[in-house]
Amino acid sequence: MSDNAAGGGPPPVQTTAGWQAVIDDMTVSAEGYRERGWTTLELHPGDSVFVDSEYRTGLDVLLPGPEYEDLESLVDDCSFSDSEVFRAEKEGLVYLLVVEKDPDQEVAVFTPAYYDLASSRSTLETINATGELRLFCRRLNDDYVQFVHTDPSPFLPDVT
Repeated sequence: MSDNAAGGGPPPVQTTAGWQAVIDDMTVSAEGYRERGWTTLELHPGDSVFVDSEYRTGLDVLLPGPEYEDLESLVDDCSFSDSEVFRAEKEGLVYLLVVEKDPDQEVAVFTPAYYDLASSRSTLETINATGELRLFCRRLNDDYVQFVHTDPSPFLPDVT
C-alpha cells in the first residue's frame, strides 16, 4: 500500500468530495425507493475503471465479496429491464450513479462509479461505435454480473 501524500500524487477518488456526493445521493435515492416499497441494494465499489479488451469492454466496478453475493442473488431472481443514470463531471473525473431496476418486482440496485476522462478516451470511442455500454460488477476472482445498456449516452461526458 502506498501513501499518496508522500508521493505528491492525487488523493484516491474515494476520498474526494465528488465521490462522497455520489455516495450521499445514492443513500438518499435508495431511501426514497424503500419508502415506496422497493427492495434496494446499495453497492460500494473499491475501484471503478473502463476496460477494453478482447474479453470485456465497458465500465468495471470492483465489489466486496458480500455485496457481490447479494447482487448475484438478486440477478438470479430479477429481470432488470430499466435503468437510470445520474452523471456529474468535476476536475477530469466523471461520476456516475447507475440504478438498475426491475419494475415488476420493485427491486433497484444502486451502483456508484467513476472514471478518468483523459485516460478513457479510446474506450469511450469504442463504446460510441458499438452503441452500447456494459457495466461489469466484479469481485476479485473475476466473476462478474453484467448489465447491458443499449443507450450509452447517459454514461458519457457532455460534448461541447
